[in-house]
Amino acid sequence: MTETQQIEAYLNEHPEFFVDHPYLITALKIPLDTGPAISLIEYQLRKLRDQVKHLERENDHMIEVARINSVLFEKTRGLVLALLGARNLHDLSIALDEQLGRSFDIPVVRLLLSDQFEIQDGLNLIRSITSRSLEDGGDFAEAISSKESWVGRVTQSHKKALFGNDTTDIASCATLGLVRGHTYGLLVLGHPDAEHFQSNQDTLFLDHIGEALAMILPRLLPETN
Repeated sequence: MTETQQIEAYLNEHPEFFVDHPYLITALKIPLDTGPAISLIEYQLRKLRDQVKHLERENDHMIEVARINSVLFEKTRGLVLALLGARNLHDLSIALDEQLGRSFDIPVVRLLLSDQFEIQDGLNLIRSITSRSLEDGGDFAEAISSKESWVGRVTQSHKKALFGNDTTDIASCATLGLVRGHTYGLLVLGHPDAEHFQSNQDTLFLDHIGEALAMILPRLLPETN
C-alpha cells in the first residue's frame, strides 16, 4: 500500500480527524472544479488562511516588542541604580559615561547644568550653562518646556549649542530636560548614526532616565551664593 493509500485509509477510518485537528484545515489545498470562479468554501478557506498569517505576524511583532522592552528595562534599571550610588558629581559623571556608553551604546553624553550651581573642574561630561539659556527666550528653553524628550537629527548650530566643539561625528541626538520643582539643566545624548534617534520613536525609557536624574541631582548640587 502506498503512502497516499495509507493516508486515505486512515482518514476513512477516522472521519473526525479534522474535527479534532481544525488548525490543519487552514493549510490544506483543496482542488475545486469551479472554472474561473471560486466556491464559497474555497473563498472562506483563503480568508481564514490570510487571517491566520496576519495573527501570526502580529504575535511575532508583540513578542519582539516585549523582548526589546525587557532589555531596555534592565538597562534603565542598571543606569538608575548606578546614579543612585553617586556620592558627588564626579561619581555621577562616571556612571553616566559607563552606563550610557556601554549599555545603551551612546558615544557622546553631556550633562549641561545651570550656573546657579557650583560645578567643580575636571568633569569631562559636565559643563555649566547660563540659567538664562534655560528660561523663556533662551537657547534651550524649548527643551526645558517640552513635556517629552526631544529626539531626532540635529543641525550644525544645534549641535554647536549642545555639544560645543564635539560635533564632528554627531548626526542625531536626544535632549532631556531635567526639571523637578527646579530647573537643573539638560542631559544630551549624541550618536553618529542619523537614524539612531528618530523623531517618531518612543521616548518612555528616556523620560524615565531624565526623571530619575532630576530626582538625584538636588543632593549633589550645592547652590552658588
